[in-house]
Amino acid sequence: MKISDIANGSEVKIHASISRHNVVLLTEAVFGVSAGLLVRPMEYFGKYMQFLEPSQVQIRNQRDGRVYKFMSTSITPVKTRYGNFHLIRCSSALEPENSRKAERFSIEKLGLFAINGNTTALKNCIVHDISMRGMSLIVDNATKCKIGDKLEVSFRYGELLHNYEVSAVVVRLFAVQNKPALGCSITNMNVDLIGLVSSKRSEKYPELEQLQPTDLNPNISQEQQILEVEEDLASQVRTNKPAPRQITDSNPFDPSRLEHVELDEDIRTIRQKRRDAKIAAQSKEIENLLDLRDL
Repeated sequence: MKISDIANGSEVKIHASISRHNVVLLTEAVFGVSAGLLVRPMEYFGKYMQFLEPSQVQIRNQRDGRVYKFMSTSITPVKTRYGNFHLIRCSSALEPENSRKAERFSIEKLGLFAINGNTTALKNCIVHDISMRGMSLIVDNATKCKIGDKLEVSFRYGELLHNYEVSAVVVRLFAVQNKPALGCSITNMNVDLIGLVSSKRSEKYPELEQLQPTDLNPNISQEQQILEVEEDLASQVRTNKPAPRQITDSNPFDPSRLEHVELDEDIRTIRQKRRDAKIAAQSKEIENLLDLRDL
């Protein structure tokens, strides 16, 4: 994914070094442009930040909920017709952190579970969270489980209190707010459970067309706003471009080209006198060689 694909309103955290002091700056994505990602302006003691070296950037993309960490190529303040912003550039593609780890969604509902098929001794639990690959249960102190135990979990969730049944295996033991908890790997991901996780994801991360656009100018579309910002950025590049240097064959330091330098004998430098003497000596040697050749 390119940095310009980051959704509007995503949280941006920048770890930078200023005068050998490490600082953490928080800002928000405005929208992506061809040059990078436009973010809200950042100030340091009343002045716009000048990032003189690559910085570590962390973005939680509002579109998919994933965290992206990367080194910025540059972060520069830019001026547009809508005010001052910062532009984050990154030359490489962004990869989500822990891309193999399925995101968990909070449930917090009462449930029942049986250990190793013992349905005559059901245990109470709280279904803490769930993902496409696993779930965690908060249990009471009297419940004894070990890694490898097979669980049959059931709980009700939603407006219609739909009953969900899950088969899982205990893979770790931990605590949630000083209460014993079981980390479980789901062994049967049925259609009901897939629908539940998908609905939880939709609640947390709306679809692209449902994201609220960043309106710098509500009178025009966001596409037109991006186009105008692109024009402003392009004009700054042209303005800041250094004037081309003219290359000539002549020596720019030739005294004859300097109006304030006169070629009188009295003001010649020692170096000039030595050079003239050396040239005169070489000329004399050439004359002597020519005389010998004539003989």
